[in-house]
Amino acid sequence: MIATRNDSILQQLSPFVVTTRANRAILDEAPFGLATRWFVDPHMTRWATFFDLLQRLDALTFGPEGMPMDKWVFYNCAELPGFIYGFALEADALSASERDLMGVPAGWSGPVPFSMYIAIPMHEPGSWFGHNLCSLNRTFPQRGFDGLGTITKAIALAAFKVERFYGATQWLSKALHIHTRFGPLDLYTAYTPAHSMAETLTYGFEVTTEKLRYAAGDPAATMRYPEPDITLDARDVPAMQDLQRRIEAGERFVLAGAPSTRGVQVVHPITTVAAGA
Repeated sequence: MIATRNDSILQQLSPFVVTTRANRAILDEAPFGLATRWFVDPHMTRWATFFDLLQRLDALTFGPEGMPMDKWVFYNCAELPGFIYGFALEADALSASERDLMGVPAGWSGPVPFSMYIAIPMHEPGSWFGHNLCSLNRTFPQRGFDGLGTITKAIALAAFKVERFYGATQWLSKALHIHTRFGPLDLYTAYTPAHSMAETLTYGFEVTTEKLRYAAGDPAATMRYPEPDITLDARDVPAMQDLQRRIEAGERFVLAGAPSTRGVQVVHPITTVAAGA
């Protein structure tokens, strides 16, 4: 069993996976020895309430930022091509106020999702693209689920058997500190006009068991980050564009750790990678 920064999460919540019967065959059903409790088939109508609850989880996480997903996005981008992995609690174990906020119908006694991670398989063998990470840690702070998002992502990558991971997020994203827990991140874009939000970075890393354990908070796991030689203000668009020009010219950079706050600034540490390194 994996050790985490908050083992009470694994004691109170149980894993679920949303996937088709065909895709389930390539899933690790017990990553780090943690057996999956619920297998949710998107082709089965009996799980209709659960899919409503997934959308509610997403809305509670991203609704205030104007980024909630329609159900067809879940279906087309995650449930059919890949998986959704997360942690849930039986409906009967929720308080009346929690049931009300989540919109749990009176007749539902199945799992209620408290977190989920979505990654989409890519054409490159072993490579996956991170699509969505949600957690109710901040919604229900009384539950004491600190670290739920990071732990969910770490175990999900093991369940999906990811070898090379890619992701895209905004420089001002509150979740960026989660992604940097997986080690130094290779930068593929620093400014991305192809995205709806051009102030987006594209990053990647080789997935190893050590990185997943470190991200989850295993005290026995270690991680080394390089010393930064560049700092990027998360609101400095010209600096993003300049870094993007350098990337397109062939220079390599890694995001070398979590952002820090300096007054109103959010500053990211970046390291130039030597040629041939």
